[in-house]
Amino acid sequence: MKKILSLVLTGLLAIVCCFSLTACGGKTVKIGVQEGTTSLMYAECLKGTEVSSFTTFPLAAEAMKNGNVDYVMCDKATATSICNTIDGIKYIDIALSTEFYGIAVDKNQPELNTSINEVLANKSTEIQAIIDKYMAGDEANYVGVTSAEKNNDNKAGQLVVATNAEFAPWEYVNGDKYYGIDMEIAQILATELGLELVIDDMAFESVVSSVGNHGVDIAMSGITITNERKEVVNFSTSYYTESIVLLCKENDNSFASSGTVVDILNILCKNK
Repeated sequence: MKKILSLVLTGLLAIVCCFSLTACGGKTVKIGVQEGTTSLMYAECLKGTEVSSFTTFPLAAEAMKNGNVDYVMCDKATATSICNTIDGIKYIDIALSTEFYGIAVDKNQPELNTSINEVLANKSTEIQAIIDKYMAGDEANYVGVTSAEKNNDNKAGQLVVATNAEFAPWEYVNGDKYYGIDMEIAQILATELGLELVIDDMAFESVVSSVGNHGVDIAMSGITITNERKEVVNFSTSYYTESIVLLCKENDNSFASSGTVVDILNILCKNK
């Protein structure tokens, strides 16, 4: 959502922008993103573009379909989900940036972070199977997760997980249950730690900052590990490597011959 730009990639991107975008004229490219995500950080690096933030990536995609923005930047897994649910949209399968997802953990609970890392290591095969089934769209095997009520009198017996349940396939709501990769992993964590799972659904921009406040122990919401976020939370070991990609309209063939990030950035400029 959700998502790390490495220092090297950020530096390269800045150089590319300086040489391929600033000198171009014509219509300003409008890029839609979800607020609070690393996709927003990436888009804001692109000089000569106009960035519009939305509360969710699907809303940004709908805005693109309706002509209010030209393109959308988001993580590849979400791009796949969007293309499966919104007609007339596709994504360009070239990674604009590689990022690593981790679990944000309360800095005042270092022992919890250690325990989470142990579970991630011991249950790696099971966790990979969860990731694989959601990436394959194997809906018959999705497992709904039920949240307990937060109980301030039983803080030690609960694992309170902050999330933004509007980010399929990572987390979303269907009926009275939570589904998605992160939600099923959260259930594994709670079970292995002998704790009751509580899911605290909130706006994405509040997810990381909520950790350590109001009883929130951890955050799971397709969260990219960044140095900025490390200032306020600890991170588990990464459990998924993701990439940022570009969404466009299905009939847009501008990127048909693109093979590199530079190609995409040049086209974003020259076609407008």
